[in-house]
Amino acid sequence: MRKLKFGLISYAHPHALRYAPTIANGRLSELVAISGDGPNSDVARAEAKKYGARFYKSYEELLRDERVEAVYIASESCRHVEMAIRAMEEGKHVLLEKPIALNLRDADEVIKAAKKAGVKLMLPFNPRFTEPLKKAKELLDAGEIGPLEYVHAISENVKPPIFIQGVDMSWFLDKRKAGGGGFMDTAPHGVDSLIWLTGDAPKKVYADIGSKVYGFPVDDIGTAILEFGDVLAVLTAGWGNPKGYSYGIEMKYYLVGREGFLDVRTAYPDFTVYQDRAEKIYWDRPDVTGIVESFAGAVLKDEPLPIDGETGKLNLAVILAAYESSEKRRPVRVKL
Repeated sequence: MRKLKFGLISYAHPHALRYAPTIANGRLSELVAISGDGPNSDVARAEAKKYGARFYKSYEELLRDERVEAVYIASESCRHVEMAIRAMEEGKHVLLEKPIALNLRDADEVIKAAKKAGVKLMLPFNPRFTEPLKKAKELLDAGEIGPLEYVHAISENVKPPIFIQGVDMSWFLDKRKAGGGGFMDTAPHGVDSLIWLTGDAPKKVYADIGSKVYGFPVDDIGTAILEFGDVLAVLTAGWGNPKGYSYGIEMKYYLVGREGFLDVRTAYPDFTVYQDRAEKIYWDRPDVTGIVESFAGAVLKDEPLPIDGETGKLNLAVILAAYESSEKRRPVRVKL
């Protein structure tokens, strides 16, 4: 079976640590190159050696590697547009860490570049690839709880990235580089899952976002009320979990229909280890594997992607509307 040859660009984002082994050991993927752009270049170099991939100091060098057919970009958010467009100009398919860009104009440029180059562009939104939410989607589509009326979601609540040991994640506290704080970092996953579960796009958002827990120079948590057609959704997302909390990540969904409700207590199956401290062990993480395989499969078979650039732009529009609403302290319409 032919495998898609990947280059991994940057270890600035902690997700690179999870995507590297998934790509390297994938059924449809092979990791052949890694670049050390931005912070954690030493980690990138060590990971390249670990997985037998060629190490490049810069992504421009990596893009000149003719073996590389596709790239996963895990850089600082402010560099997504630059790196994605350059990769596309070199004919590489792009799996781009969220957000697609920091403003809608730049999102359009990324989408335009993908179309011009004839390559595929995908955003990796994890929740829709988890088993509990896939089952919930099946039940909703089958009408098991009647028309959906209300959703209450916590997706995702995590510990701040700067608490991760052994890597430099300080750029997450710089709004110019990250575009925002905890809500910008984690809410895109929840927003995508709500769009996917409802099969609709939110029309209006009312949000409260701020630095409420840690006193960071950027926001750490936020709550948004999203008005879909006939569905009202409440989403809480951000860096709300303290350093000593046993959960590294929380995703919960309460889906209310006219004839019943679905209670998804956690999207990631886990168990707890209690010793000097409590620690959650996630024993099944099919989401990253699902993302990589769906992307690689779509490229290899030239099939449609489950999450394309337009979906990524809609997601960004919702997030930006939430920040605008929080700043103006009133509901804001989602503008594309």
